[in-house]
Amino acid sequence: MRQFAFVLCALGALSACAENPTEGALWGTGAGAVIGGGIGRAAAIGAPHLASTFTPVGAVAGAAAGYMIGGYFDPHPNRLWSAATIEAAESGKEVRWAARGLEGAVTPVGKDWTDGGGRWCRRLTQMAQRPGEAASVYSREVVACRLQEATWEVVAPAEDDPRN
Repeated sequence: MRQFAFVLCALGALSACAENPTEGALWGTGAGAVIGGGIGRAAAIGAPHLASTFTPVGAVAGAAAGYMIGGYFDPHPNRLWSAATIEAAESGKEVRWAARGLEGAVTPVGKDWTDGGGRWCRRLTQMAQRPGEAASVYSREVVACRLQEATWEVVAPAEDDPRN
């Protein structure tokens, strides 16, 4: 029981070190602690008196490794930003996203138009920031144009935008 309490305290300390843990990092920490604790316990099979030392050390090491590995399974903010841009261009509605301590939105601005090449285009405002930090806001205007193969090309800004 002492070992379990020690492992819980160590996991709490590790998670407190994380400023903004993601879902993948939290799951990775838990799984890593369980696996690491099991490996530590197995390492002490030949010397049972060392199990009380090896098990928590393995759990803490596993939790640290799991935290780092688990973070890689979360979607990267750039992918979410790109997906939100395409969805906002398609739908004509604001799309919000959040990942890894960042949040943002892509908002259509004005009416859509057809450019000189026959592509359907729409002006969008992309915004990203760290929650609660007004000074961290990044915003830019881009134009997304739909190509014939139903993919989108993002340009900043389009040369034949009727508002230029």
